[in-house]
Amino acid sequence: MIILRRRAAALLATCTVLAPVPALAAYDCSVSVVGVNFGVYDPVVAQPDDSAGRVEVTCNNIGGGVDNVAYNIALSPGLAGSFSPRRLVFGPARLDYNLFRNAGRTEVWGNGTSGSFPVSGSMRVGPGQGNRTRTNTHDIFGRVPAQQDAAVGTYSDTIVVTVTF
Repeated sequence: MIILRRRAAALLATCTVLAPVPALAAYDCSVSVVGVNFGVYDPVVAQPDDSAGRVEVTCNNIGGGVDNVAYNIALSPGLAGSFSPRRLVFGPARLDYNLFRNAGRTEVWGNGTSGSFPVSGSMRVGPGQGNRTRTNTHDIFGRVPAQQDAAVGTYSDTIVVTVTF
């Protein structure tokens, strides 16, 4: 029995040495954002003012193997400090709006707090033609609710986009 155990141990060591070493993959990613521009808001119109922007995540394979790249995209609440609602600002004047992760504009795109949702994505990048670079596009759906009493001016907000890999 002792001899059998020694043979099993020797065989296990041999299998471990002969196991293939996985290729190391490496990737480099970048993010670009097209902001939401609502254009001219008319407080008399009965329909909300909808617009869209996007976040694009592009990853390049710079190693030799294949890699799955997973990421999360969070949007800050902006100058209002709240997701419900966000506010466009012109001096002391405010105009409520929000940013959503779905076309139905029911899921506020945020950071996962206060009823908001981040967006997750993934892509597979690897060596070889057609596999080295991948881009995922995530649409941002914006809405300014209708018939808000707003002063004439140029309103804006600052949203920080955070992508975590």
